[in-house]
Amino acid sequence: MQQSKLAQGCSSLNKIAFVGFLVLALSSCDTDKSKEEAPTPPPQDTSIILSPDGIGPINATTSFNMHQMTLAFNQYSVVEEINYQEGNPLPAIRVSEGVNTILNIIPDASQQGIYSVIVEDNAINNSLGHPLGTLYSDVYSYGQNEQCQPGAEDLAGKLLCYAPKHPNILYVFNGKWDNAATAKAPPADVLQAWALESIIWRPKS
Repeated sequence: MQQSKLAQGCSSLNKIAFVGFLVLALSSCDTDKSKEEAPTPPPQDTSIILSPDGIGPINATTSFNMHQMTLAFNQYSVVEEINYQEGNPLPAIRVSEGVNTILNIIPDASQQGIYSVIVEDNAINNSLGHPLGTLYSDVYSYGQNEQCQPGAEDLAGKLLCYAPKHPNILYVFNGKWDNAATAKAPPADVLQAWALESIIWRPKS
C-alpha cells in the first residue's frame, strides 16, 4: 500500500516536472520566435540631396567655414584650396572621396558666405531627376536653348543652361563639336548628344 502511494507520488511529481519542462520549453520557443520576428531597423539614409534650396546641409544661410564643412561632410575628405581667377587668389573648399571630387564650394566676395557649389559626382542625388551623364535631349526639347549660354574661362567650350524652372541651378553640358572655340552655343542637332558634366547651385537671390 505504501509502495502504491509512493508510486503515485512519484508519478505526480513526474507529471509536474514534465509540465514545468513543457512550459519552459514553450516559453523558450516564444522567446526565440520573438527574437526572430523582431524587425530589423532600416539602414540610416546618408544620401546627400541637391534641391533648389541647397545641397545636403548647405543652404542660403550657410557660412563659408572649413570647420563647419568638415562636420557637415564627415564621411568624405574635406580640404581648403587656393584657386586663381584672372590672377587673383580665390579660396575654395573641396569635398572628395579618394581621387573623385564630389563638391567644390566657392565663397562669396566677402568670403563669409557661399556664392556657389559645384557638383561633380553622382554621390550627390539631384532631386530634379537629372544625374550627371544625362543627355541634353533628355532635359530640354529640341531647339530649346534660349536659357543657355556658352561658358567662359574654366568653362570655355561648354554650355551653361538653367535647370528647368529653377534659375538658381545651372547645368553644365559638354560634348564634341568642331567649332567649340567659337564661343557660341552649338546647333540643336549637336546639343542633343551633349551630356551633363556638372551642376552649379547658387543660393536663391
